[in-house]
Amino acid sequence: MNKKAFLLGFFSVGGQVLLIRELVAGFSGDELFIGTALFGWLLAVALGSYLGGKKANPLKADFLFISGAILLPVSIIAIRLSSTILNYSIGEIIPFGLATLISILLTFPTGFISGILFSSVSREGYRPAASINRVYLFEGIGAFVGGVAVTALIGPVFSNLSMAVALGIIVILFGLVSLNGRAVYVTAFVSLLMLIAVKYMVPKFDYYFYKIKYHPYNVENSFETYYGHQAIITRDSTVVLLTDNKIEAVHPELETAENILIPPLLYKPDAGNILIIGRTEFGIEHLSTLLPKTKITAIDPRGMLGPAMDRVINSNQNIIRIVDDPTAYISNRDIITKYDIVIVVPGEPDSYKNGRYFSERFLRLTRRMLKPDGILYIPTSYDTDRFISGQKRRLLSTIYSTLGYIYRYVHLWPGTTTLFFVSNASLFEIPYETIINRIDGMDYKPQFISDNYLKDRLDEFKLSNLYNSLDSSAEINNLENPKLIYNQILLNSQLDNTDSVITYFVLDSLYPALFALLVIILLFLFSIRGRRKRKTYGLFLYFTAGLTTLSAELIAFYVYQSSAGSLYSELGLLIGTFMLGLSLGTYIAIKSEAGRLEYPSLLLLLTSMLLYLITYAQIPQSALIYYHLLFLFTTALAGGGLFVSATYRYYFGRAKSNRGTGYAYEITGSAIGALFAMTIILPLIGLQWLIGLIIIFLFIGLVGAYMTE
Repeated sequence: MNKKAFLLGFFSVGGQVLLIRELVAGFSGDELFIGTALFGWLLAVALGSYLGGKKANPLKADFLFISGAILLPVSIIAIRLSSTILNYSIGEIIPFGLATLISILLTFPTGFISGILFSSVSREGYRPAASINRVYLFEGIGAFVGGVAVTALIGPVFSNLSMAVALGIIVILFGLVSLNGRAVYVTAFVSLLMLIAVKYMVPKFDYYFYKIKYHPYNVENSFETYYGHQAIITRDSTVVLLTDNKIEAVHPELETAENILIPPLLYKPDAGNILIIGRTEFGIEHLSTLLPKTKITAIDPRGMLGPAMDRVINSNQNIIRIVDDPTAYISNRDIITKYDIVIVVPGEPDSYKNGRYFSERFLRLTRRMLKPDGILYIPTSYDTDRFISGQKRRLLSTIYSTLGYIYRYVHLWPGTTTLFFVSNASLFEIPYETIINRIDGMDYKPQFISDNYLKDRLDEFKLSNLYNSLDSSAEINNLENPKLIYNQILLNSQLDNTDSVITYFVLDSLYPALFALLVIILLFLFSIRGRRKRKTYGLFLYFTAGLTTLSAELIAFYVYQSSAGSLYSELGLLIGTFMLGLSLGTYIAIKSEAGRLEYPSLLLLLTSMLLYLITYAQIPQSALIYYHLLFLFTTALAGGGLFVSATYRYYFGRAKSNRGTGYAYEITGSAIGALFAMTIILPLIGLQWLIGLIIIFLFIGLVGAYMTE
């Protein structure tokens, strides 16, 4: 039973991380799909656990492991090809509602198998409470090993698909073989040989599936970085860089390159030092050779991407490239060189990773890099040439207010791409003729940014229309209240009427939150009434353990991604550490002979959330990963103790009861936390109130435990 429980955790968390990575990489890097994917996964686990516990003759664990090993890579392939199967073009955004449905459906099969496995393995013991706690303990240990393995091996050794096949091989071999004597060494040796084969054979299938996905383009390269999935595709002389299935840049595209580099030089023609946060291979490096008076430095954290781009585009070695996360680079160094212009090319803020470049914290950091009269320049893709929709006004107003909160002067250019110029010096109120004269005086003569182009772009009516559409009192975008990502998703949903209705209902409505609140209240009232309320309240404690710990986990993911940006890489380590905490908490609770374990467990959870509320905004960039590992470990430690307490309450004296019921309640609570915490509650009330709501809920849990003694 111990071995099977370990393999269950190893496979379950490994599969979970791989499916989430594939979904995020396939759906524009949007981390909201972590919550929806976990919701689908956890509902499947809850259903599988409950139905598996009811079945008189449970399915054999060996059969279930083999089924899971087959379903996991099939699900990853289905996610990868979903946009192609649904006839979406390369780089086209899949509507939020449809992407949510895909994320739920394609994580369901593997999650369902994991749920049945929990019931099947726990039924191998006689006493329900003891066997359930034991399976939960070893499942957590296996989950930690699986999470660490995925973190260590994805990228340097395996792709997502290769890792899925490798997980299946390990689980099948070690699950089927009795690990006695020499069998351990033989199994390990055979596994190693098969993993080496996977390392060299599966990438061919990876290439084949990406070739289908990106037809009729040629796939030059496709690989994982710490920040997402990259694909470089070509057709004739065109080179396209895709980041998480979204077009980041195209070469040659001189107009785009000019719009990134030339406009801020028109307000500061004497600029010598320019810092660009983003890639420079797509035309900017060529332009830099034609502007000999400027020295350009570029920061981008994706070290593997530079050599890959150099193989398809001739690079200019005059550009200084720094491989580092921009936030970490600016935060952790003593500023020696100050820049005349800082150019941020973040892409649309449709993810926490991109949205952080529009946050109050990051904008404050950019001031450290600028000279007193320097310019921060942010080109965006928003079309404000004519009509500006209500949702686009909300989004642009948020950006405008956030910039104006940090800098004294904010200036905009309307057009098919809206350009933001900000500074603490009055640089932008200059005559149109002066701008034209500065163009004529440049060493490089722009082909697109010309007199006629600027006359149309800076038309008085267009400028007035844009400024009049902005609400200067709009809320600012910051870590506590990340407005931009939700506004961006709402804006994208307007391309499809059905998706717009679904997205507004989920992200911009009180009804889902009120429904979840009603469900929780009814469950609480049901659990504290009746003659058997002590046992019944055990189910509510299961639910509480799942809801609060999973919500805490997603809060940690959000804060870490919004600050560090590399959640894609560390996801396995974070989830694995969380599961190790659950395992250790379970072990300590089992070994403890003290009664009423729910009290110390709830108090530890409450204290952990309270300390997080007080400290999360004060952590240095270099300590973020360790801080969140400690937080997740602590909350999970309490969650493991609460699980054991709930088990002792509910299963006391019930040898023939359904051994999947308690686990199903815990997973249902986790599923509600996964879907509601970040997707629905955060945009309504903000981060601090969300954490406060969890603290209140835990306090109510303590009161309920006392009432049902």
